[in-house]
Amino acid sequence: MKTKPTQETGLSEQGIGEAIKEGAITKQYLADPKTIVSALNRLRSTEITSYLQYKQHGYMAVSLLSPGLKTEFEAHALQELQHADTLANRIQQLGGVPVFDLQELAGKAASIGVHPEQGTTLVQMVGENLMLERRQVEAYSALIREIGDKDLVTRQLLLDILQTTEQHASELADFLKRSSETRG
Repeated sequence: MKTKPTQETGLSEQGIGEAIKEGAITKQYLADPKTIVSALNRLRSTEITSYLQYKQHGYMAVSLLSPGLKTEFEAHALQELQHADTLANRIQQLGGVPVFDLQELAGKAASIGVHPEQGTTLVQMVGENLMLERRQVEAYSALIREIGDKDLVTRQLLLDILQTTEQHASELADFLKRSSETRG
């Protein structure tokens, strides 16, 4: 038995079917979902690259007898992974598929200048992490400007991640500044 549109919702079976197909995308959504999904997958790849780099540096920091820095690297790694998950959820909401292929992830991260590095000293590791965070700040800022008011949810999500990323960059820069002051 087919249902007729109700006065309360005004939705027919066809309307409900379209709503299911389009998910979160309504007529008020002004961005191109495919473009946004592609950009979010690129940013997500940088978060996964960052996670791996921070984890590697955390393991190395233990061998270099720096437990405080190991803890900091591990905290940053966890936040990078949370960012990747947040981006994956938004990609799915927009009808896309988060990239999981390792080669594709590496290629997408490299396309915006993010490459995993493995320093041999604490100062090198912190410097590499700082440069990675700065590239992410640039990439997030550019996408936020590009989105403008066309996708408010994605924009807010990116602003939240950008805030944490800038905090990471600031903490790493402060460490390098203190380190150079004690050496010089």
